[in-house]
Amino acid sequence: MNTSPNYYLNTTQSNKSPVDVAYWQNVLNFYENKNYKESTISLLRYANPDMFEKYGNADKTYFEIPHGSVNLKIRITNDLFSVEAECLKLPESNTIPLLRQAAQINFSPLNLTNLLLKDDALYFQYECPIETCDPYKIWDVLYEICIYADSYDDEFIGKFKSKRIHEPKIKKYTEAESNDLYNNLMAMIEEAKQYTNYFYSKRWDYFCWDIAAITLLKIDHHIAPQGTLRADLEKEINYQMSSKDSHQQRIRYALEFFEKIRNMTADKIKDNFYKIETFISPRRRATHETLVNTMKGTYERATDEYNKKDDLACTLSVQYIFYYILYYYNFEDKYFNEMHTALRQSSGKSWAEAANILYPALQRIMLNLVSETPPKEEKKKGFFSKWFGS
Repeated sequence: MNTSPNYYLNTTQSNKSPVDVAYWQNVLNFYENKNYKESTISLLRYANPDMFEKYGNADKTYFEIPHGSVNLKIRITNDLFSVEAECLKLPESNTIPLLRQAAQINFSPLNLTNLLLKDDALYFQYECPIETCDPYKIWDVLYEICIYADSYDDEFIGKFKSKRIHEPKIKKYTEAESNDLYNNLMAMIEEAKQYTNYFYSKRWDYFCWDIAAITLLKIDHHIAPQGTLRADLEKEINYQMSSKDSHQQRIRYALEFFEKIRNMTADKIKDNFYKIETFISPRRRATHETLVNTMKGTYERATDEYNKKDDLACTLSVQYIFYYILYYYNFEDKYFNEMHTALRQSSGKSWAEAANILYPALQRIMLNLVSETPPKEEKKKGFFSKWFGS
């Protein structure tokens, strides 16, 4: 365990937001001039220009937009804005626990939208007079419906055997790609087990949570699973990032989660490997200022570790914050390229070599000295080259 954890390239090779940033001012101008209908239509274009054109009617007043495993129906008239996402049919049995949890969701995490029961089916719904369509509010409405509708349907299917109203349009990986992703997933989990066992043997318990968190975030970064595996992974990451439980308990839960995945059949895991269209990214768009504010505390700690030649600690600190940023935010490709290059080049290197690659990359991002030109990387031959970072 004298080397840095391995890096696996993510499947999209970008964390760039689908929004048309330059178009936001048009949205605000329409609203400020009390052209509320045009402002709301423009907001949809801002959110995702490609899907705006692909899924809207001729005058852009009605849309049926797929997002993950749900379908958004959006209507915009001179008087009203409404959006509805058909979610799930009730199961044939065991409906009371599902409805109880659905009712709880209306209190939290939902703030603007409602989860309703109509004709034995659950719908996310929101509507308001067109003159009250403040762009910031409507953006939050769309974000809330997209993220929670796509998340809770997978959870309810797994827990209560609910059924989808609409089958999502998915793009399956080839058998070879699915096998590759499965093998990489198992390798990440085995690597996490080996590191935690080693750190425990050295009584370096404080590094075990770093490895657990890095592995969870790395699974999302490389595998990007869908379905129930995605719902379970998101729940575990949210717990690890927000819980006030002790580090020991959080580590134990993470290791139990990894063991749960390890004990699943390969076919069941591979059922969650596919690509799917999304209207709004679950990641929040980040400016350079956002990145700096998010990484400030880690940067200060990593600087101290780097100056003290505490290479192992520095490596894990920087790896953690890079994976954290990649999980939670959309941002310019130049920052993604900087992180990806550093993670790839430090993969499997000695702790000293890894720290001397990762820390300078973090420093360049903090000081906004990142090159606009993507780095030239050695071309690798063969099918597996697109997956592996090392």
